[in-house]
Amino acid sequence: MCVVGGKGEYAKRWRPAPWGNCSQRTRRIAVPSAAAAAASTPKVDDEDLMQFPDRYKWYEAKFAADDMPDWIAGRFISSTQQAPYMRLLTFEVEVSRERVPLRNAYKAAGQRMAVRVNGGEKRLLTVASPPHPEELNKEALFLCKGDIFAGETKQAREPTSTMAEVQVLVNAKEAPEVYNMGADDLITVGPFECEGLDMRSSGIQALFRFPTVVIFASGHGIATAAALLESPLGAPTHLSPTLRSDVRVYYNAPNRTSLCLTDRFEKWEEQLTVEVVATTNGFMDAWDGDDTLVYDPEATAAIILTGGDEEAEAAALEVCKEAEVTAIVSDSQAAAPPVYLDSTPKSFLRWRKDPEAEAMAAAAAAADGNVTSEDLTD
Repeated sequence: MCVVGGKGEYAKRWRPAPWGNCSQRTRRIAVPSAAAAAASTPKVDDEDLMQFPDRYKWYEAKFAADDMPDWIAGRFISSTQQAPYMRLLTFEVEVSRERVPLRNAYKAAGQRMAVRVNGGEKRLLTVASPPHPEELNKEALFLCKGDIFAGETKQAREPTSTMAEVQVLVNAKEAPEVYNMGADDLITVGPFECEGLDMRSSGIQALFRFPTVVIFASGHGIATAAALLESPLGAPTHLSPTLRSDVRVYYNAPNRTSLCLTDRFEKWEEQLTVEVVATTNGFMDAWDGDDTLVYDPEATAAIILTGGDEEAEAAALEVCKEAEVTAIVSDSQAAAPPVYLDSTPKSFLRWRKDPEAEAMAAAAAAADGNVTSEDLTD
């Protein structure tokens, strides 16, 4: 036995010496108290918001219908035979901005409608009706703001539903299940694809620059022509035919029985002052045979709508070349995709740790010249 060194009465204890070595003293282990542990912990400044992870999400804007499904149920209304193996189908679809986000909506002539019949294969159809006017979404857009009237109390509610008709031209060989569908079939409508005709960047929407517009249509292109001519004021593809001096449609088909939407030609001529020249001999024959058209090549624009038929498009381009018309828009070249607002303000991108945010900050700094990445966080 040996005496363990120390001071005080508690230090005088007898305990076996390790391995018989009475000269070795035991070591005291310093255990930090609770107060010392608290003092060593970094203090959290409640006023410093930068310490919280994903801080940028605090300031994200929530856009309308972003959490809604892409595919929404529609309803079959009617089917009309237009030509052999060609039918015009009418559907009722959801257009409320509280249920359909802007990026998925039908906005411009030339877009394609995505549908599934009875949960089957996805089909892209040519739309023959114009984009819906914004008046249909007046109530939905007001409710999206979350405003209330005096005396009202905010409470949870169901998103507003607004249904509208959409017409599509369907070929029996391209989409047989859509062509043959009836009232008992179920249809779901997905996001409208393509960005539509490039009317803005081409300059054709300038009325006084191009008072004369000629449209070359064939196949499904006549449906796109209908959507274009009937587009309401404010749509990206609004043509304003009544404000131009001359708007003509040269419609080519294999034979007279293959002409579609002929019941609209009289309406276009009376209400929109648009003349339709139907032919079965090609665009060049129709152009050369039209003696009533007086045009200035520099003040004339051409719109080619052939529904993807490269041979028909080449024939229309040949007419434009001979007529010396250089302002041309084609449905084979869609408009550039729009740039939608980002839900995160630029000043909070530094807390959004992902490659997309870093790329956006670098692009903004390069575009502004003297603005640095540090300035973006101020």
